[in-house]
Amino acid sequence: MYVAITGGTGFIGSHCVAHAVASGHRVRMLVRNPGKARTALDVHGVDRSAVDIAIADLTDAPALRAGLEGVDAVLHVAALFSFKASDGPSMRRINPAATEVILDSARDIGLDPVVYVSTIGVFMPPRGINLSADDDPSTGCGPYTDSKIAAEQVARRHQSEGAPVTCVYPGGVIGPSDPSPELSDSMATLRDMLRGSVVPFPAEIRMGWVDVRDVARVCVGALEPGRGPRRYLVSGEMVSMGDFTELFTTLTGRRFRHLSPPAPVMLGLGHAFEAAGRLLRRRLPLNAEIGRLFAGSVRSGGWETADESPAAEFGYPGHTLEETLGTTIRWLHANGHFADRHAGHLAT
Repeated sequence: MYVAITGGTGFIGSHCVAHAVASGHRVRMLVRNPGKARTALDVHGVDRSAVDIAIADLTDAPALRAGLEGVDAVLHVAALFSFKASDGPSMRRINPAATEVILDSARDIGLDPVVYVSTIGVFMPPRGINLSADDDPSTGCGPYTDSKIAAEQVARRHQSEGAPVTCVYPGGVIGPSDPSPELSDSMATLRDMLRGSVVPFPAEIRMGWVDVRDVARVCVGALEPGRGPRRYLVSGEMVSMGDFTELFTTLTGRRFRHLSPPAPVMLGLGHAFEAAGRLLRRRLPLNAEIGRLFAGSVRSGGWETADESPAAEFGYPGHTLEETLGTTIRWLHANGHFADRHAGHLAT
């Protein structure tokens, strides 16, 4: 199958490209920066000649449409993400608009399937203790989740009309081979924690952590025509943040510092970190949106279970959280993101 993939220079998207090529698909990467595309291919050891590269920015509707001509299916992974408050309007505008262009164009051309990578963020703050891919989207926590909820509504409208759109909902994505020097959001948070940064989060909040390779396996596995509209939750293993940091200690032999503030304090800390990030001109491990997300999860009680059973047809999950976290720490250390002392036992 000839597949167009957006976001192939990012963490999830690059793994999807590599897995698609390994699965025998022909791939066309729709990217803004061809140089980054070649770097991503090199990170994954993918032969550059095995992949076609087309330039298509998320804001360039004609280029996106042209990038879908001549392929059989599309895997839409790309989305604008930023910690900067000033980028909020752009996220709210670009993410749903680009999704609409891609899904409308795919329908008009007749692509089957259309796989759209959403996020469990569209269900935040939680509305119950049991999470399902068929739950209605929540109210959002800020610019990014708001933009993904708006994009989700586009995808669900297409599904309701019978279009062969498959939605995939990853949790916090970690794992090896992140092609970005700055790292993706979840990976940067892990790096900061391992370097000794004090990351504030309520210890009781339960989060899902999923291996990027497992996400790619589901996304690429869903590239099967004739299946109609589908939804796959790949939230990953749900653990409290307190247990998550204990797992760090088990793997590395180190103790990790963290703050566990109550929900109202999380809101204030989120705004304070966002303001500090603007002044320091660098990314900090918390912003106003994440503060609202954590606070909302604490107030609602958070999720206790997640129905990932539909994804089992693709051999999901392929890795335990302990395996994934160990692999992630080793990869971060081997690629110079922190020193031996930060990796602890895993530096050997």
